[in-house]
Amino acid sequence: MTDPITIRPAGAHDVPAIQRIYNREILEGVATLDEWPWTDARRRAWLETYRDEMVIVAQGGATVIGFAYLSPMQKFGFRFTREVTVYIDPDHHRTGVGRQLVEALIEGAHERRLHVLIARITSENAASLALFESLGFERTALRRQFGYKFGRWHDIVETQLTLQSPEEFEALVTPGFRVTVVTTLEEMEEALTVRRAVFIDEQRIDEDEEIDRYDADPATVTDAVHVLGRLDGRPVATARLLLDQPAGDLPHIGRVAVIQSERGRYWGVGVMEALHQEARRRGYAGCTLAAQEYAVGFYAKLGYVARGDVFLDAGIEHRWMDLVFEDAEGGMT
Repeated sequence: MTDPITIRPAGAHDVPAIQRIYNREILEGVATLDEWPWTDARRRAWLETYRDEMVIVAQGGATVIGFAYLSPMQKFGFRFTREVTVYIDPDHHRTGVGRQLVEALIEGAHERRLHVLIARITSENAASLALFESLGFERTALRRQFGYKFGRWHDIVETQLTLQSPEEFEALVTPGFRVTVVTTLEEMEEALTVRRAVFIDEQRIDEDEEIDRYDADPATVTDAVHVLGRLDGRPVATARLLLDQPAGDLPHIGRVAVIQSERGRYWGVGVMEALHQEARRRGYAGCTLAAQEYAVGFYAKLGYVARGDVFLDAGIEHRWMDLVFEDAEGGMT
């Protein structure tokens, strides 16, 4: 009796089985054009880099007999596309295992709100081409003599599955980065999710110090403005502007946060510019903030100038910095 097949996420304990399947293909097949077997250390490092991606195995009884995964593209503009890769133990070819793995990846791609899946298959691998085409993949290109292995050239067929129409996708995801003013309690909770990840979980600041009266329902708070930056509909950045400063003083920007995986892009600048616009709209001549010492350079690039000595806040070194808008004539207008 054949053992039922279970599809599940891959873990570190699956490295030996994944190695067995993949390194055999390196030595005997052309599903991969790698020519040198991977070490276990390399595979463990690979699995770690794919921890946020979809890596799955097919298990029959106590034995892993196949694995598959989605690979991200390098360019940011390709973030809604993944490449599908599947490897099956040769002893289990043509048993339906590959189909179950690919179907699981397609389902996972829908759940992750991806738009396109691609697969690159050597032209002589007729069974794999038939499998992918039966699941809706279409041939989009033929790369002649694209790879070389076992002393001969290999053509590569590129296939693609579009998961939904552009209109359906944009209604689902709202692609791109957008900053909005927080106006509802639900949006405030999204902003606090970002701040908790950065300040409480990452920087170990006590929640009692991080969350205060300015973070209540926006409908009840009149002396603070919060903005929320969403990437593809997902909250990734936030900041706030405090308006209860003494007359003539600049409003105070604070709680500027970008989740760790999204730093080094535009998102921090985006929320800062949104608050600058809010300050201008209210007639202020600039803004002030207490920058964490490591972020002084970031704010300096936005035109902020440091003043005074370093001081501690929540056990972290800070420095006061001011920005005067270029079109300001001084003070409040």
